[in-house]
Amino acid sequence: MDKIELAIGVPDVCKKITIFTKTGELISKVDKKKIDQLGKKAREMAASYSAPGCATDAFLGITEALEIKGREEVFKATLGLSGGCGQMVRGTCGAILGMAMAISLSFGIDKKINDEIRKDSETMVPFYKRRMPKWRYIMFNKILYVIDRVKDKYGGTTCADIQFERHGQTFDSRDPRIRELWHADIQKCREVEGDIAEWGVFSLLQSTKWDEGLKEWDLPKEILKRGDQYFKEEEGFDLPPRWEDNWDRHKY
Repeated sequence: MDKIELAIGVPDVCKKITIFTKTGELISKVDKKKIDQLGKKAREMAASYSAPGCATDAFLGITEALEIKGREEVFKATLGLSGGCGQMVRGTCGAILGMAMAISLSFGIDKKINDEIRKDSETMVPFYKRRMPKWRYIMFNKILYVIDRVKDKYGGTTCADIQFERHGQTFDSRDPRIRELWHADIQKCREVEGDIAEWGVFSLLQSTKWDEGLKEWDLPKEILKRGDQYFKEEEGFDLPPRWEDNWDRHKY
């Protein structure tokens, strides 16, 4: 697989974008005026939806504006991600999650391609020795571009961070009384959804080159040496001691 064609249905746009899997580049010949138009369309659509939540709004804003194939089915998977995932507030902003799903879907990677990537697993190559497909780094960088813009404008990426910046407080919308207060000022969240949808379109349609520093996904030799002690092919993939010893740091 030398090239990937984005699953965008907007006339002519998809034909002007090519992802080269061997060099790790996305070349876009879409003019800036067209990108701006599509970005504004995504913003308006995301901010105007009366959908079940921010993840769905951002996802549909991007995928409807770009007519990304498969959106009708995939959007169902966004329904529980709003409000920091399951309305828990502490998690990543649902609009960011919806944006990440939209960009991922746009790459049009089907199960056949995914099965090819999993060949390493079938041969039991330890995870830390595997090589990521180069197109994944393009995808990651597209998503991280939007995340960085969210951090710069709103001071963080969790639902709580953004609510506090926008409203001066956080809301537990699972409580009907508090939800009523939040919905009285819901337009501020709609603006965030619009920002993220527009930035997602802008990021996706721009030419980009993957981060050369991640090219081979190589880890320092001392890490590989330790890894060989923890991941023995005949013993499977148990958690290494260094993670088990520090597990408390990764829990709420």
